[in-house]
Amino acid sequence: MRKFRPALLAGMLAAGGASAQGSATLYGIVDQSLRFTTHANAANDHDVALANGAVTNSRFGLRGEETLGSGLKAIFRLENGFDPQTGHTNQNGRLFGRYAYVGLSGRLGTLRLGRQSTEGFNLFGDFDPLTIANYTANYWPYFITAGRIDNAASYDGTFGGLNVGASYGFGEQPGSVGRNAYWGARAAYTAGAVSVGGVYQETRDAASNAQRMWGAAARYAAGAGRYFLGYLGGRDATGSLDAALNDAARAVAHGTITANPRRDDTVYAGLAYQIAPALTLTAVFYYDRIRNANGIAGNGGRRYTGVALAEYALSRRTQLYGTVDHNIVSGGAATELPGRGNQTGVALGIRHVF
Repeated sequence: MRKFRPALLAGMLAAGGASAQGSATLYGIVDQSLRFTTHANAANDHDVALANGAVTNSRFGLRGEETLGSGLKAIFRLENGFDPQTGHTNQNGRLFGRYAYVGLSGRLGTLRLGRQSTEGFNLFGDFDPLTIANYTANYWPYFITAGRIDNAASYDGTFGGLNVGASYGFGEQPGSVGRNAYWGARAAYTAGAVSVGGVYQETRDAASNAQRMWGAAARYAAGAGRYFLGYLGGRDATGSLDAALNDAARAVAHGTITANPRRDDTVYAGLAYQIAPALTLTAVFYYDRIRNANGIAGNGGRRYTGVALAEYALSRRTQLYGTVDHNIVSGGAATELPGRGNQTGVALGIRHVF
């Protein structure tokens, strides 16, 4: 047995079964957890609820390829995210909200056209100990990556130990090439047990205000352990990051976002250690220094998060897991939690990959 995440899980989702000329494969994950949360509302009540997966969001999809000759293949991917506790579709009700693209793949790399991950999300999915988790409580550092983009063209290529990627999201606004547009680039290099990578990207809103994000990370493998270190920086003049992170129950005062863009400096460190063939333990600590939260000049804050995860493989496709996360916010970051300036979550879950 080996843990599904990230190597085996990525391989299973990439292949999903036997591959052949003109093949198409149905694949997915159903991941359901039972989560207990402290200070879950403004009255600081506790909450117990079924929730989507702690680390992997539930999904199903179709992907396929056709061999065209001379090392060239046509590819496609259509992927839906959903909540198993209700059956509701994620990504604002999109049928294929996670991925929807077609492309060509060959010796010189892969070109994709359609809805895809941003370059920031692509890089940190490989360099985060949790491979970018799923609860807001353990995923919040990656809201800054914007996750996914529509109307995008991307390139990905691997040359020896070097992997590079670049994307452009067409704003699709007549008379403008900047409004609602996206562009980003990343590079990562692996030499033996050491991998390093970096990324820069920019997302524009309908008024052409920019959310800029940059980052760098490193990973080191030694024996049964993998060790991670990373940094994400950002400057957001669109207000989208504050809007995503502010708790819905909070009454939030706002300043002028364009004059006082939010700034973030997030660092993290963590490890994943396979202590037995079927058991993997992961731990990570995130810290964010925030300035100009909610467009208010000088409104600084801090957020601290610790996460521990234990995963046990019952079989090649089924895992049980338990996780604990603890968040602390202060200053301008206080609006990111509903009640007191701290919150603890404990969850048990089961994940099945098909």
